[in-house]
Amino acid sequence: MNALDETLLSVTDLTIAVAGTEVVHGVSFTVRPGEVVALVGESGAGKSMTAMAIPNLLPAGSERGGSIRFGGTELLELSESGMRRYRGGEIACVYQEPMTALNPLHTVGDFLTESIDAHGEGQGRRREPQELLDLVGLGSFDDLLQRYPHQISGGQRQRVMAAGAVAWDPKLLIADEPTTALDVTTQRNLLAMFRNLVKREQMAMIFVTHDMGVVADIADSVVVMRNGRVVEAGDVFSIFASPQHEYTRSLLSAARALHGSEPDAEAVPAQAPPVVVPPPAVAPAPAVAPAVALEVRDVVVEYRSTGRRRRSSGRKAAVQGASLSVARGQTLGIVGESGSGKSTIARAILGLAPVTGGSVSLAGTEMVGLRGRRRRQAMARLGVVFQDPTSSLDPSLPLWRIVTEPLWRSGRVRDARSLRARAGELLGDVGLDPTWIDRRRHELSGGQRQRVAIARAVSHEPDVLIADEPTSALDVTVQVTVLELLSRLQRTHNFACIFISHDLYVVSTISDRVVVMKDGRIVEDGSTDEVIHDPENEYTRTLLAAIPVPDPVVQRARRSALDEETDHTAGGHER
Repeated sequence: MNALDETLLSVTDLTIAVAGTEVVHGVSFTVRPGEVVALVGESGAGKSMTAMAIPNLLPAGSERGGSIRFGGTELLELSESGMRRYRGGEIACVYQEPMTALNPLHTVGDFLTESIDAHGEGQGRRREPQELLDLVGLGSFDDLLQRYPHQISGGQRQRVMAAGAVAWDPKLLIADEPTTALDVTTQRNLLAMFRNLVKREQMAMIFVTHDMGVVADIADSVVVMRNGRVVEAGDVFSIFASPQHEYTRSLLSAARALHGSEPDAEAVPAQAPPVVVPPPAVAPAPAVAPAVALEVRDVVVEYRSTGRRRRSSGRKAAVQGASLSVARGQTLGIVGESGSGKSTIARAILGLAPVTGGSVSLAGTEMVGLRGRRRRQAMARLGVVFQDPTSSLDPSLPLWRIVTEPLWRSGRVRDARSLRARAGELLGDVGLDPTWIDRRRHELSGGQRQRVAIARAVSHEPDVLIADEPTSALDVTVQVTVLELLSRLQRTHNFACIFISHDLYVVSTISDRVVVMKDGRIVEDGSTDEVIHDPENEYTRTLLAAIPVPDPVVQRARRSALDEETDHTAGGHER
């Protein structure tokens, strides 16, 4: 019998209650050996709770009901000591943020050795740390076992986590949003690693994600969840070609809108919410070109670098001779991998990074070297939206204090009554209930928090808005909503916008021009249409090829062609 004809995991009528409130309702699905099952849905859909219920890693006070049968054993009937035989051994997990899962005081070698020793009673032969690094594609790094988590990249940390997870040949690997917020080339390499692990080790995999492009790339079967329930399930090709549920169709429509492909008209119901980001309004050509709001010329940003033994080893340039400009009413997209320098440019503009060369001009005012009152006045003309709205919003303050902070700090408005009134107006502008002004951060969803961050950024009517990866950690439908919100606010307030992202397709939905960065340098600069459809630089073409397309047929053809090209370039050696 073929392994894919067998059932390794059977989840039947699973319910999960937290503090007495049921949050997952009657979920059922199966997983077979060698199969990748994607759990898909927006934040709060219950997908991570469902996945973590299998190894019983739910929050304290949670209760499970229904049935979870693994290889013929009913997991819900096991005691905690009985569950330890399976958890980490036959059922392993890889989490979204490896930095929080790796001990900062332990080396990579320490972590892998601990992973091996912790499950010595597991099934399968014992592997050594170096062999595990080879398995996840990190074997060529001679000193990696001696490095600490902060000394390796995000993609390498995620691979190390995967290496520890497969130390004892698990039969089931659960990966909970492992590629969220990674740049597209790192994501592509990580997905390839997971595919190779499943194929070579013949393990099953549950892959939790909200990215439909990732689903198209890696999944065999899809379970779509919403509000704690399964709304649709099936093989990946059927789900993408002919989605039956309205919610599935809206997810696919939003994903295709972000990737510049028109959804099938028959696949989007008339009552589904609009998800296609409208192009910027085209106004009659002005007699005079719009004034330049921000100009960065030949900027160099350098940090003092330190050797492995804490000896000074000179300075390292994070940005090298970068030049760009953006006019009022226009959006400039900055794209690149992690470490390319794109966020460093934003920090240089905001005065948060050491500019050692070049100039930053804000509406004609030179910002480099500006100090005191003049600098504070100039900085008041900038607004900023950060990647993580949770960490950028003070949990102790009500929303009216948060969104009006720039007004208060600039001295333009100081009395509480006026600030509260203005806060209500701002919340209404970003599509939130104006009566929420006394709510706090924990009472909002991720998308609502980002709307609050945007309201704060535009509260003082800045000349320039800097948005640094504002959608990378958000669900696909929320991404579309936030992008449309930024476009609408820009048309209303006419500010210049610098939009930073690692995804060229996301940038293309909102930007007039695009700058591509690599290793601290600008390697391509042109109109959005030119960069997306006719890129001149090979690196730009690599970035575009790395973005997974939300269509399993197209994506797998692209992946196959890319793999063949990689094998040919490598001389035919196995990757």
